[in-house]
Amino acid sequence: MSSKPIHNISFHAICAATESEEKVKKALSIFIFGNEIDIIKTEGHFGNPISILTATIRGNDSSRFIEILKSKLPEHDLQRLKKEIYDRVDDNCVLHIRFDKQAAYCGNAQLATTGDTISTEIKLRTYPARREKAIAVAENIFRTKPLSFADTFTGDTPS
Repeated sequence: MSSKPIHNISFHAICAATESEEKVKKALSIFIFGNEIDIIKTEGHFGNPISILTATIRGNDSSRFIEILKSKLPEHDLQRLKKEIYDRVDDNCVLHIRFDKQAAYCGNAQLATTGDTISTEIKLRTYPARREKAIAVAENIFRTKPLSFADTFTGDTPS
């Protein structure tokens, strides 16, 4: 079994016709550490151009993202995230987080309160792949007290 509790982290941001694609790339770039950003061009309902920017990080970049998130996210957002873990993990063992795109453009990590977001999907590594185990892994990732290697995968908490 791998020592990493995360398979990968995917990011998605929508760039409307009224937005600068370069600015949305800049906002996304604070989370992806120089990894490639893919752009899908499409049209809105009324024919307006829309770009969907996506990126995925793995391995050490995933660990780096979590450490930066835990240190840069405002304390009230971190507490909100911890409180909402159960609602944010789906049946596919994915933890969903939406970041404020405008705050990210300014170099800040902040949970979204509007629809202008960078959607983040953290694919959690669990065996067997069950939501309950994924919730325990997510809780352990955002725990402030250090855990042992085994605790990260079993969902056990330190005594």
